[in-house]
Amino acid sequence: MPSLANRRSRRADASDLFTRLGRGSHRRGVVRATILGIVVLLAALVLLAIPMRRVPGQAAAAKAALTDAKAALQAGDVARARRQVASARDHVDAAESAADGVGGHVWSLIPFLGTPVSDARNLVHALDDATSVAEVGTQLYPAVAGEHATLFRDGQVDEATLAKVIAGADKAADDLASAQQSLDDVHGSTPFVGASITARRDAAAAIIDPLANAFTKARPMVDRLHQVLGFEGERHYLVAMLNPAELRYSGGAVLNYAPLTIDDGKMKFGASVRPIDVPRLVTPIAWRRVRGNHFHRYGKSYIAGSTYAPSWSVSGEELLRAWHSARGQQDDGLIAVDVVGLSQLFQASGDINLPGYGTLTAANLVKALIGSYDQYYPDATVQDAMNKALIPAFEHQFIDGGNYLAKVRALGQAADGRHFALYMRDHAVQDGVRALGVAGDLATPDHDYLGVFTQNTTGSKVDYYQRRNVSLDVTLAKDGSAQDRLDVVVDNDTPPYAHLGVDPKVGYFTRWSGLSLGVFLPDGVQVDRSTLRGQPADLRVRRFFQHQYVATPMTLAPTEKANLQLSYRVDRAATVDDDGRLSYQLSVDPQGMVNPQTTAITVHLPAGYHATAVPAGWIVQGDTLTVPAQALTKSQQWKIVASPDN
Repeated sequence: MPSLANRRSRRADASDLFTRLGRGSHRRGVVRATILGIVVLLAALVLLAIPMRRVPGQAAAAKAALTDAKAALQAGDVARARRQVASARDHVDAAESAADGVGGHVWSLIPFLGTPVSDARNLVHALDDATSVAEVGTQLYPAVAGEHATLFRDGQVDEATLAKVIAGADKAADDLASAQQSLDDVHGSTPFVGASITARRDAAAAIIDPLANAFTKARPMVDRLHQVLGFEGERHYLVAMLNPAELRYSGGAVLNYAPLTIDDGKMKFGASVRPIDVPRLVTPIAWRRVRGNHFHRYGKSYIAGSTYAPSWSVSGEELLRAWHSARGQQDDGLIAVDVVGLSQLFQASGDINLPGYGTLTAANLVKALIGSYDQYYPDATVQDAMNKALIPAFEHQFIDGGNYLAKVRALGQAADGRHFALYMRDHAVQDGVRALGVAGDLATPDHDYLGVFTQNTTGSKVDYYQRRNVSLDVTLAKDGSAQDRLDVVVDNDTPPYAHLGVDPKVGYFTRWSGLSLGVFLPDGVQVDRSTLRGQPADLRVRRFFQHQYVATPMTLAPTEKANLQLSYRVDRAATVDDDGRLSYQLSVDPQGMVNPQTTAITVHLPAGYHATAVPAGWIVQGDTLTVPAQALTKSQQWKIVASPDN
């Protein structure tokens, strides 16, 4: 029989075995419980994530509905626009409910994995704000631009509707600012999906940012609309009708003037005045110059020379001061429109019968008004007398007949080509005018800039025929500087002299062109070389506020061409980031001509660089980017991003 010691030893071994087995069983239980917990957690996260799967589809449906609503409003179908905005709201609410629910909140707190979820939530919030803006727009549209609009009718602004519009604009501004903040909070830093999120954020920002910035800048003007429209006292404005057949750097010379009074929202135009109707408008007078305006002629001068400066914030103030000196009338602002802008208004307002001209349409107006002086030889004042009806025609076309939204858009298009401009003496209001893009000022040259303008020096009308071709060749350096080469060709493309005798070379009927050619550039340029008609020219570089410019006189015989070439260095043409990436920006302004200037741009990148962001319409061939020659019908701003190859 086993001894007592052996039995005790076996019992000890058995006890140890069961102890080890118990410990192993406990460990396996802990492992099983841990695995089960992880499975449950993952399952919970998956279940919580299921609602998030609906977000992209709902967001896409909302954006599609908003796009269709915009098209419907442009077509005047308010009912459809409202249905589409309501549909967008339903989709946005569904997306926001999923994104902001428990699942979205929990997932957004998980390190790394939560970043795209948080980004998606912010994108949805921005879409929610954009939808709110659309709701405001569709609510206000019938009162502002619908068939039975109450905001403006028969020359009268309705104060109650105006208050609703101002409140709606304030709400839209707040919503757009909120949308901007949501987009700023999108990081797009997660691998694999980050690029897609960033692309969506940037696409949304490309729409939201300009609107938000414009609303922010226009807000002071909106706050003062009651004053501008005469609800806090009578306001006085000067209307100037311009003739681009006789150019100034700012646009056409003034054909006619008319006072405009607005009292309690009621607009009343005064009698149209030709310069020759008032002796002080055709004799030298003196007025106080705008500080810094080197185009002001000291001493006494003709009011016709008050608009030589290319920016209407300067020429407008000069003209108002000259008008006050000549007529004793103080005005709160200026409305300047040329006959090309008037023709664009006719596209929205329809035809009109004008004494002496018959039926004027958008197609024949410009030629009839400023391209037909030969019909009145030898007395051009006959046509001047008929042109007194131009400002009443502008009044009639804008005030009568409704369709005001289309008319406002037509004037906005005219402003793009510098055929229409507003200048207000109230600085806050003028800031809003700039935000709306109708101030008629030169673009601020943060980087590279070009503006080519001519100024008539002989009182002729041959600028009606002028054609101008501009070529700019830019070579960028790695430090962000640029060497620019500019070629300007002015073509006096006139028909033969139509009358007996010798062409007098001045006046209404001549085919000779006397002009000053001005080229406006960014501040700080260094002009290395200039040639005029192929010969070296010593041109003085002058300053006009934030621009530098050169100017030279020219006399062109009928059908003659002349060219000016410049070579100059722009030190800050592009910014350079820490990775050596270049961001080149170029702004180009047109002049309000009958025949728009033709412009071609070529940009050469530094050796070892390639373009990574190219504006629409540009052609890329290796390290060279070009915009083919095309009519410059509006101010352009382009940005090119280039990166090192390595």
